[in-house]
Amino acid sequence: MRLDPNHPRPTLQRPGWRSLEGLWGFALSGAEGPGRVRFHRRIRLPFPPEAPGSGVGAAFVEACWYRKVLRPRPRPGWRLFLHFGAVDYRAELFLNGARVLEHEGGHTPFRLDLTPFLGGPLELLLRAEDDPLDPEKPRGKQALGEPEGTFYPRTTGVWQPVWLEWVPESRLEALRLTPDLKALGFHLEVQAVGEGEAVEVALFPGLGPGEAPLAQARFPLLGGVARGFLGLPGRGDPEASLWRPERPVLFGLRLRLLGGRRLLDEAYSYGGLREVAARRGVFFLNGEPYLPKLALDQGLWPEGHLAPPGPEALRRDLELAKAMGFNGVRKHQKLEDPRYLHLADRLGLLVFMEMPSFFRFSPKAARRYLAELVPALERYANHPSLVAWILFNESWGLTPWTEASRAFLRGAFLLARALDPTRVLVDNDGWEHGPSHLLTVHDYAPPEVLRRRYAREPFPEAPMGRPLLLRGEGFPPGVRPFLSEFGGLRLRAPTPGWGYREAEGEEAFLAEVLRYLEAACASRLAGFCYTQLYDTFQEENGLLDFWRRPKVPPEGVRALLEGCEARRLLAE
Repeated sequence: MRLDPNHPRPTLQRPGWRSLEGLWGFALSGAEGPGRVRFHRRIRLPFPPEAPGSGVGAAFVEACWYRKVLRPRPRPGWRLFLHFGAVDYRAELFLNGARVLEHEGGHTPFRLDLTPFLGGPLELLLRAEDDPLDPEKPRGKQALGEPEGTFYPRTTGVWQPVWLEWVPESRLEALRLTPDLKALGFHLEVQAVGEGEAVEVALFPGLGPGEAPLAQARFPLLGGVARGFLGLPGRGDPEASLWRPERPVLFGLRLRLLGGRRLLDEAYSYGGLREVAARRGVFFLNGEPYLPKLALDQGLWPEGHLAPPGPEALRRDLELAKAMGFNGVRKHQKLEDPRYLHLADRLGLLVFMEMPSFFRFSPKAARRYLAELVPALERYANHPSLVAWILFNESWGLTPWTEASRAFLRGAFLLARALDPTRVLVDNDGWEHGPSHLLTVHDYAPPEVLRRRYAREPFPEAPMGRPLLLRGEGFPPGVRPFLSEFGGLRLRAPTPGWGYREAEGEEAFLAEVLRYLEAACASRLAGFCYTQLYDTFQEENGLLDFWRRPKVPPEGVRALLEGCEARRLLAE
């Protein structure tokens, strides 16, 4: 196996890639064409211009331009692709002055085949446009005006990796893995282009080098698609082969595209055998009730805003969450860098991924949302750590409720279910649910109130003044609620930040945090998510500050969470 932990596309890798992060030419300009743009500044990618790490630090960017000169030489039999992980919101690419590509959607990847343009220097120009006042596009927690409350500084332009990749003319294009716990193996669907006749897949007992394959099979290509099943040898304890946070077992995959006896392409991936479901609101992992103990993680950094300072920063966030005893995170209003999911796969952390919301419903907003939802479901499909999708948060963009917005909520849920039936789905996190698999609740009441509300049935129908169910839709009696936002405690300080409640002094802060977590653990909840893992800009209610320095001893929180009594209640 040759897996690179820093690869920007972790689940389908080749060694022939090169990062383009670093200094680019830059211009703050709303010009629609490149003719009048003057690149008098430089920017450091992948940081957006609003972030300090970019070297620009512009607070309010509506449109900007990037410039990079590439000098790749043609390679017979190979093609060169330029990849962008994410550009917020609308991107246009120009090569040597000619417009060659347009992409809309601030959280999904796109690419350009550079091969037809090779043969001399390539002047690459990227125009990014991001209307700061547009409420009809998925924007997540980016403020419509000045940052305040739970809305933060904006991100414009490039904020995920930019990279080059050499690929053969005949190549492996996509892989979809579906774990099968009963058969103890993986169903595979491999897409290829070019001359291939078959795909050979080898399964390895880990991700390290030098391992001999456990199993190997060849599947014929029909119409550019190969389908088949590859199982583990029937030996040992099947439970030891399953992925879970406490034991994140992964299997390496080597894929070879074959044309007769010729090797046309080779790529590497991996998978984890895990299965998730929800029954009467209870989360099941690998067929057993499982208690998600999550921390809210907004994926923001002082240096880069939505962009992490590097892979080591992603790893640090995962390690800190695990050090405190959480077995998962809710990625709030953000589609995270795939390298984060790769680390969660390796280190063992559940991820509930949440689609960024728009703020005014319309047919245009609906089209834009679905144009990002569909590629997002595909992009992250093979990560075993990703166990749940959250489609909307607190009815943002859906209220005031109309027949159209209700229908859209149900339609988005059914579409996501059709495209990815292997994960749990939450339709509208917090309240006003329709067909959701989990009855998620947001409740920022004090610990003693939470303990009383969720210790026994009947559970409250509108704990924050908002009903949990849409009229005429809902759950059958006896469904367990999932407390997906609670806490929000701030350590009082002479700063303009805020939290939902405050504690005076470090000892009182720790005691109150533990009271919140004890209330959740002593409940009849199906799971919980504490707000939040670290401070984010003016919202100072994290267990860590914005620079990831602990406000509480991690071992104290971990000891409480590891002894959480709610697991016992799930089995009742």
